[in-house]
Amino acid sequence: MLKRYILISALLSSASAFASKPLDSIGVENNNGKKLIVHKVDPKESYYSISRKYNVNVKDIQSYNNNASLQIGLIIKIPTEIPFNEKTNNNAPTSNNAGFFNYTVVAKDNLNLIAEKFATTIEDIKKLNGLSGNNLQIGQTLKVPFTKTNNVQAPVVATKTPEPAPTTTLSTTVTEHTVKPKEYLGVIAKEYGVTVEELKSLNNLSSNNLQIGQVLKIPAKSASSEATPSTPPVESKTTETKVAENRVTVPVSTAVKPESSFEHVVANGETIYSIAQKYQLTTYQIKTANNLNSNDLVVGQKLVIKGEKPAAVSPNTTSTEDDGDSTDNSNTLKNPALKRPAAVYGLNKIEEKGTAVWISDPDLDPNKMLILHRTAPIGTVIQITNPMTNRSTFAKVVGKFTENETTKDVIIVMTKAVADAVGALDKRFFCNLSYGPKDNEK
Repeated sequence: MLKRYILISALLSSASAFASKPLDSIGVENNNGKKLIVHKVDPKESYYSISRKYNVNVKDIQSYNNNASLQIGLIIKIPTEIPFNEKTNNNAPTSNNAGFFNYTVVAKDNLNLIAEKFATTIEDIKKLNGLSGNNLQIGQTLKVPFTKTNNVQAPVVATKTPEPAPTTTLSTTVTEHTVKPKEYLGVIAKEYGVTVEELKSLNNLSSNNLQIGQVLKIPAKSASSEATPSTPPVESKTTETKVAENRVTVPVSTAVKPESSFEHVVANGETIYSIAQKYQLTTYQIKTANNLNSNDLVVGQKLVIKGEKPAAVSPNTTSTEDDGDSTDNSNTLKNPALKRPAAVYGLNKIEEKGTAVWISDPDLDPNKMLILHRTAPIGTVIQITNPMTNRSTFAKVVGKFTENETTKDVIIVMTKAVADAVGALDKRFFCNLSYGPKDNEK
């Protein structure tokens, strides 16, 4: 009976002794004046979870324990920077006469929770403790400044303490902003019309990292800017000249000369295809310029045609030229039908070099050798050479093209079949053109 009583007493005393120890460690040792936490590995624990529990770098724990593989019940040691003689068994705040009280960091504590718990800010705690980062360690003692809403009241002392600046003065110079999810310094600075450097300077930030719930001080530009965040001004391409106190805006004439165009009235029997062929355009260009959804036209409908209006040729001039040609033909050739263009013999050949681009146009069959050119007349056959692959091909001009974002700074627009024939690797590529002028084909 006595033996049973002694055994029960021993079990109870060991249980009470074990309960009095911290739940997150089994002991503390002295490591050159710093605390060395002795920890027993629990199920599902890893080096990373243990480092998070004690707020210690995971590499420091692995290095101190020779990176041993963790097993349930294994005893490892966690090195810290906490002085060994510092008391950690009491996390209740203790006050002093210096305008702050001491608080001991416990597991799962961070600066945001401590600041919210004692109604202060993260920056005030970091400034009072000389912290450059946000990392804390279990058992670390922090100085927390007194505020009107702190749970710990400052003791009444006879010495005169410096009075804090009135809140009314602060409200006229700065305003406070609580960081929300997905916010960063650039967004906050743009919202209030200030710069990132001004925010970092006013809040003593050494980096751009923010935490949710962190309170930032925002410099107020004026009374109106404090009430509502300023919106960024709309940029305008104007030159502003200040004369005395009057602000005069002088617009600079930088506008590009608009592309010339003229009006065409649809006549009886005309279609969008005949009009496009008449003015050496594509139906797509006419439909785009007039916002047409279909190819249907109505007699009397007015269409905007981009480009220079072709000059009307008088009948007398035409007949005179025809007579002259027939005279020349009769004098030089027995059979005028045998006359061939001079370009066939390499006379007056035009050569161009520049950028080409191939596009997908609903009016251009991508499987045919078709091209658009700025000046070459419809029907002209142009030789296209790709100097990168030294491959050449011939294609027929079926219209002109207007300049837009796709055709900017190009000399020719082609179908996919032409680009494949010259071995083009990109949509835009350099090419050489060779063709005979219109006068040679008369």
